[in-house]
Amino acid sequence: MIIKSLDISSANAMLPKRDINGNKGTFGKVLLICGSKNMVGCCVLATNGALRSGAGLVTLAFPDVLYNSLTSRLTENLFLPLETDDRGFINYTSLQTVLDAAEKADVIMIGCGIGTGYAPSLLTTSLLELTDKPIIFDADSLNCISACPRILKKSKGNVLLTPHPGEMARLTGKSISDIESDREKTVIDFCSEYKVNLLLKGHETLICNSDATEMYVNKTGNTGLSKGGAGDLLSGIIAGLTPSFKGDVFKSAVLGAFVHGMTADVLKKEFSEYSILPGDCASVLPKVYSIIEKGGID
Repeated sequence: MIIKSLDISSANAMLPKRDINGNKGTFGKVLLICGSKNMVGCCVLATNGALRSGAGLVTLAFPDVLYNSLTSRLTENLFLPLETDDRGFINYTSLQTVLDAAEKADVIMIGCGIGTGYAPSLLTTSLLELTDKPIIFDADSLNCISACPRILKKSKGNVLLTPHPGEMARLTGKSISDIESDREKTVIDFCSEYKVNLLLKGHETLICNSDATEMYVNKTGNTGLSKGGAGDLLSGIIAGLTPSFKGDVFKSAVLGAFVHGMTADVLKKEFSEYSILPGDCASVLPKVYSIIEKGGID
């Protein structure tokens, strides 16, 4: 097992160079499947993360009950409103619409705020089994998968899971304390068994490839990221980067975690870690990418 960390120099070398003749098709189509009646902000954070991370076209699929709220807060993405069920979640009747949208995308991210139960589980497992596109599973989609982790072995695409320790506990059946006592072994064992890429959040986030042969330890970030919504932004960043990495969700996750942590580090220079919000982190993404492109010159 090779364990590495990025610094500004290696992040600069990893960041894909932009094609001067490129267009929005060149830089990829991202599909984000997010939100429910009580989870609106996650849609905004994930979308801004993807838009600010190089994607050419971002489509947000969400329960139509959120339409007015989201269209008043987002302007640069496409909207795919889906029928809402009586719980405020995306209705199971929208499955074919989601699958059709997935076929047009270069990368899919699902999970932020979608809830659990029949319809969210159906969306999650159907994408896993029927789509060969790169897929990032976060938040509630992980909780859906945790009911039967063996389904991961049916995946057709390049899969990335992005659990926090609580979600990892549900995926593995271990306690959080057991996971935190040996994070590296937990990640390696899981990737070895299920052949998926995995990003385990926390202090010094771990990112492991699907062969369990390469792992990165992320050294950026601070406690300013310890707020609800930070993970939604991270998933959006990774999704936005993935087309530039030609669908390689492992590399996207490695650089995405570095960028995500660095937003909080940049903000810490001026503000307290107590007061940093995920929206603040999204707002400084252009500055972070500029610092990386310049090799560390702020």
